[in-house]
Formats: sequence, C-alpha cells, structure tokens
Amino acid sequence: MNDFDDTMNDEMLPAERRQHLIDWFKQNQAGSSQDLARMFGISLSTIRRDLDLLASEGLVRRTHGGAVAIRSRTTYEPSTDLARRTAVEEKQGIVNEALKLIEPHQSLLLDTGAVICHILADEIAQLDIPLTVITNDLYVAKALTYRQNITLIVPGGACRFGSYSLLGEPGESFLKNLHCDIFFMSAAAVDESGVSETLLELVHLKRAMIDAATNVVLLADSSRFMSRALHRTVPINQIGHIITDSGLSEEDRLKFPERKPAFTIVEI
Repeated sequence: MNDFDDTMNDEMLPAERRQHLIDWFKQNQAGSSQDLARMFGISLSTIRRDLDLLASEGLVRRTHGGAVAIRSRTTYEPSTDLARRTAVEEKQGIVNEALKLIEPHQSLLLDTGAVICHILADEIAQLDIPLTVITNDLYVAKALTYRQNITLIVPGGACRFGSYSLLGEPGESFLKNLHCDIFFMSAAAVDESGVSETLLELVHLKRAMIDAATNVVLLADSSRFMSRALHRTVPINQIGHIITDSGLSEEDRLKFPERKPAFTIVEI
C-alpha cells in the first residue's frame, strides 16, 4: 500500500516506530487509528499511544478516530475524497448542531467547496419544513433538487475544475441583491485574527455571501484552527457564531475575542 508496509510492528523500538509514522504523515494528511494499525501491522492500542505522543509534541492533531497532520494551510488544499475521510465524526457532530439553528421559512446560504456543507445539505434534504436555500455548490444543489419544501436558488458562475464550486459572475453580482437569514460558512483555515482561503476567487464569493447574510455561522472542525491560508477572507469579528468540536483546546479558544464570535463546542 505504501513504502512503509511490513516495516513497522510492535517489536520495533518506539522511537523508530514513531519516525515511520512521522514520515507517513509527511505524505498523507489524515489517517484513522484502525487504518494505520492495519497498514503498519501494529496493535490498535500501540497506534493510539503513538498518536497521542506525536500530538503532545505538536506533530499531529488527534481526532476522535485517528489523527491529522499539522502543516501550513497557506496553499495546501486536501482533495474532496480526503476531506470526506478526515474528522468524520467531528463533521457530523458539527452539522447536527447547525441543524438546531434552522427554522421554518428561513432563507439559508450554504457555502461551496467544503465537505461539511455537503453533509449539511444531505441533512437539510431530510427536513420537512419550508426553506429557501441559496448555494453555488453543485453537490448541495443536487442534494436539494426535487425537494418540494425547498426553494433552491443557484446564482451561477464558472465551475472550478475538480470541485463542485461555481465561482465568479453572475453569482457574485446576484448575491449583492440578496438578504438571507443565515450563511453557513466553511473555511480552509481559522485563527484569532480571521478566516482565510487558498483560492482568491473563493474569497470574493464568500465575502459576497457574508454581506448578504444577517447571521454568519462558521462550521469548521478543530483541525482547521490556529492556521492561516494564503488569502484572508474576513476578520474574525465578522463571524457571528462558530461551531466546532472539542479538539480545539481551551488555550486556543481563549485566544479569540471574548464576546464575538460566539462558540459552540461539540463534544465527540
């Protein structure tokens, strides 16, 4: 499966074994404890201890079922497939919390280019309340098509290769004339200064969506925090509410402004 197969086992010296793990995370963004244990031929308890140690040294960030590599998000952008396999339980918990904010007859803006918004769309599709949903994401649009209770609006734009995102015009101009209740936003990176993205065209679209919304709710699992991507989207005080998981440490949480944004921490 990779160069490290059959070279790592419980009999190896702990330092040597962990170096193999470090090398693996240099090439891969995320892994589950079960997959890593099977891949490297070690026990689940051993891999958990190793991941805990690497996390304590700041080399990886632990998730409920495994770990993600800590690396600069300045230009790094994980594939949609990888994102779907990363922090799965965390994303679902965040979405479940976001659903509590949705009420009948609201108008919702759903962000584009993020798996967490795709999961939210799948859940909204199961709701039996009247809603208006505006999105520039083709996955979201497909999930909400043929739902009689949902008025679906797709502002339009050019589809970015390899993604579900429609960027540019006419979408940005269309959004300037909208007033929506909630914008469910995603982000490549978040820190106490603001939210940022790897793609400038995506930043322009998100800013238009923020301007169109009464309430901006950021949905981001803890692996997105305390890093910065290349392009700043908005300062943190333009975000009304952040929903994330308990992987965000209290120390990092306290670096954010005291009153805004409000935080909801989902226990996993």
